Amino acid sequence: MTRILVLGAVAALCLSGCASAPQSQADQAEAAACTSQADAAYQQHTLNLEARTAQNGLRYGAPTQLFAGEQMGAMNARDNQIANCEQTGNNNGQPEVNGVPVVTPHIVGN
Repeated sequence: MTRILVLGAVAALCLSGCASAPQSQADQAEAAACTSQADAAYQQHTLNLEARTAQNGLRYGAPTQLFAGEQMGAMNARDNQIANCEQTGNNNGQPEVNGVPVVTPHIVGN
């Protein structure tokens, strides 16, 4: 029994080294901004879904299944928006080309 506990403690100690470094404050702020932006878009796009209720007890349950599919699609779009925002940065209304923010050129003079 003690051997199992010792092996478990060693395994936990080894796995604790796999933990990633904590995010910086800037990364946390950007993640929070991306999440709040995606949440606002999700709320705006799913306003009609919030008014619907689950229709349990109906034969075949078609309306409920359709509702679940729409909701899952909206949640997937929200998750994709968060991932794209974290990957390309929160551009806050800057121009985009093919979903990628346009980088403003900087003229360097002597």
